[in-house]
Amino acid sequence: MAVSFLRSPRWVTLTPHRRFKYLTDFKPFKLSILGFSTSSSSAAAAAEVSPSESADKWEPFRKKKVVMRVGYVGSDYKGLQIQRDQPEFSTIEGELENAIYRVGGIRDSNFGDLNKIGWARSSRTDKGVHSLATMITLKLEIPESAWNNDPNGFALATYVNSYLPRNIRVFSILPSQRSFDARRECSIRKYSYLLPAEIIGVKENSTASEVDHHLSDFNDILNTFQGEHPFHNYTVRSKYRKQFPKKGSSGNNSASKTGKSLDVQSEFVSEGSDDEDEEEEDTNVVPESLATEAEESTYDSFLPKDEEDQSKKQNLVPAVLARWLHEPDEKDRISASHFRKIFQCSCGKLEQLSGMNFVEISICGESFMLHQIRKMVGTAIAVKRDLLPRDILKLSLSKFSRIVVPLAPSEVLILRGNNFVIRNRPGNKKRPEMLTLVESKEILKLVDDFYYSVMLPQLSVFLDPLKSPWNEWVDLLDANTGIPESQLEEVRSAWKLWREEFYGPKKMEA
Repeated sequence: MAVSFLRSPRWVTLTPHRRFKYLTDFKPFKLSILGFSTSSSSAAAAAEVSPSESADKWEPFRKKKVVMRVGYVGSDYKGLQIQRDQPEFSTIEGELENAIYRVGGIRDSNFGDLNKIGWARSSRTDKGVHSLATMITLKLEIPESAWNNDPNGFALATYVNSYLPRNIRVFSILPSQRSFDARRECSIRKYSYLLPAEIIGVKENSTASEVDHHLSDFNDILNTFQGEHPFHNYTVRSKYRKQFPKKGSSGNNSASKTGKSLDVQSEFVSEGSDDEDEEEEDTNVVPESLATEAEESTYDSFLPKDEEDQSKKQNLVPAVLARWLHEPDEKDRISASHFRKIFQCSCGKLEQLSGMNFVEISICGESFMLHQIRKMVGTAIAVKRDLLPRDILKLSLSKFSRIVVPLAPSEVLILRGNNFVIRNRPGNKKRPEMLTLVESKEILKLVDDFYYSVMLPQLSVFLDPLKSPWNEWVDLLDANTGIPESQLEEVRSAWKLWREEFYGPKKMEA
């Protein structure tokens, strides 16, 4: 199934010589991706379904495992995952749990503990990130008439939506097979990143040829990420420097009982993962958005522990932004989980929303680590602005390099779609409920409506390059991004020697 593309809504104005449809320049994947319907069929049936006038909740009849497709604008929330230890933070899951409880879907004895109802998700998004395709499974208390004459699961969803804020939407709730694992069966994830065009050199008075030049150049940079590479330089570096439990060690499993954090290895594999899939981090701290993460504590990950401690004692920030790992170091190693496969990384044509020019970056891959997409985008921007050399891309995608790269803002990152296949089954077989969530025109119409009427209007405020988050981020990026040439040369020389040893001089010349 090819990717379904978007229609331009009436309120999205495009300049006469730049009238492009969303994503039409992207090559369709030969994959079944949760996307957006181009069908003109309406979801009138969904609109007609509403809670009974005599009751605002259903009468629970039995417990059943279900899967629901959820969309949300994450701007006002501290991420997707509920945070019991910080109840003052509003989260998507907190709103969902409360709404489901109020309609009768969760018993009093289970409310407040998602583990009791088998709550699981296909992916987890960080603070400020948005989604149109998050899949959540749970054991739901359902009414006796659930799904009667309702194959798309709109009735239950409409009940839940009546208790949700406008920026969170349950599109469908369907019965799920017991063996379905939303995270492990999610085989492909597709993200979009809406980038103000001026950030990459496209001005208001740019000619068509100048626009084409900038977009072509930016696409060449983005395409470098395609393929399978180690992305250890594109995640939170302190994560992979943690010590893994020794073989035979029982480790600490108490976290799974309390529902707090997972073990070290799951920090890379758990939840999928997505760029924003891992444990929550405060992405509002400005220096974390820069290439010079050394201003914070990220520089620690470049140093052996003894040097790290000594540096702190001297209250100095070493300017080690790029180096080559010549010898194995147990305190600084990567694993197979850092290798990720990217099917597509490219940008579309120039678009305009609320008078602001922007481009949509499309990134599709099997899974993503914490901050991976935002660091990929941040690095591409830095290269396009000539703040980092072009070869930083290939150097940073080597498993022996340790390079600090920029972190782009989270406010315009959207999870757009997923693909699900049954694990350990030949032929890429899909579960019936997931086929419905993927292919139902009525469900996709609801996704379209939410995207255009709710999400895009709220995201439009983040497309002005002269306002937050871009004005401060770009100023700091331009002022602080840069790697000493001596460090770059050391990495380049080591990379070249490694390639010659690995591939041989003849292949290197070819």
